[in-house]
Amino acid sequence: MVTLTRRSALGLAAAALAAGAAPAIARPVKVPLEWDGKMMYETTLKSAIGFRSYAPADVKKTVYVYFDPQCPDCIRLMDNLDPIKDRIAVMYYPTALLNPHSEPQGAMMLADKDPYGMLLKHHEHFRDADFRGLRYDASKLSYELRNKVWINTKLHRRCGCRAIPYGVYLNSKGEYVPVDENPTTDELIKLFEL
Repeated sequence: MVTLTRRSALGLAAAALAAGAAPAIARPVKVPLEWDGKMMYETTLKSAIGFRSYAPADVKKTVYVYFDPQCPDCIRLMDNLDPIKDRIAVMYYPTALLNPHSEPQGAMMLADKDPYGMLLKHHEHFRDADFRGLRYDASKLSYELRNKVWINTKLHRRCGCRAIPYGVYLNSKGEYVPVDENPTTDELIKLFEL
C-alpha cells in the first residue's frame, strides 16, 4: 500500500502534466504535511463510529469522510457526491470542530435508527435562515452517545487532518487518496475511478 504525501502527489501531477496526461484532479488537493492516509484508513475502519450512505448494497467502492454538522463545505461535498450516489458508498463520521451545535447534532444522527436519513434531513434544513440544520434536545443525548462524536474528532486530528470535511479513499493502485473539502463531482468521479 502506498500513501500519497503532498510532495509525492505534486510530483505525480507534475510528471503526468509533463507527459501530456490530463490531471486526475484539476486542482491540488490540500494535504496537510502530517496527514497519514494509511493510518486514517486503518484507524477509521477499526475505531470510528459512523454510518453508510444509501448506496446500493452491491457497491463496493467506499470513501470514508469525517464531517462536522455545522460545516458548509461538508454540505457542499454532499451536494457534489449526490450525482454519483449509486456508484460510491460514503461512510460518514460526525465530528465536533466548529461550534457548540456540532456535537449534539452529530450525536443525534448516530442515535437515530436511520442515521443517514437523519443526515439528509439535516442537509435539507442546513440553509434555514433561523438555525443551521436540525434542532436537538441535548438533555436527551447520553454522555456515551455524545462521546462517540468526540472519538471521531480525536481520530480525525490524530491522522493529521486540519480541514473538515476530510476523507480517505483506497484506490485500485493501493494508494490512500485524500478527499478534501471542495472537490467537484467531475473531480470525485476521477478520484474514485468511476
